[in-house]
Amino acid sequence: MDALEEWNGSREPARDDGIIGHPDLSALGRSLRAEMDETLRAEQYAARVAAQRRRTLRDRFLLAEDRAERLHVAVVDGTDIAGQVVAVGADHVVVAHAGRRCWIAMQHVIAIRLPI
Repeated sequence: MDALEEWNGSREPARDDGIIGHPDLSALGRSLRAEMDETLRAEQYAARVAAQRRRTLRDRFLLAEDRAERLHVAVVDGTDIAGQVVAVGADHVVVAHAGRRCWIAMQHVIAIRLPI
């Protein structure tokens, strides 16, 4: 068998307990694995934070639509429109409540609040 077959596990690889079983090397391996896992978690956290910072108002409405969330949307004329987001367009959002639908232009949205 060649080295590739041995690598793929076709044959039980020969063990050299002199190096593999050395306690210092196994501790070093565990330490390096733990550091690698910690680095990966930190990178994933940084990517998640960066993505949240780049989120637009439209992205937040799309997320609310996917989650079937109920929101309160404050608009420029002072009204507060509450309901479930049922559609999101390029420049508008549609909120439904009690069988009625309200079309809201994104440029008129002041704030979005989740109900308590």
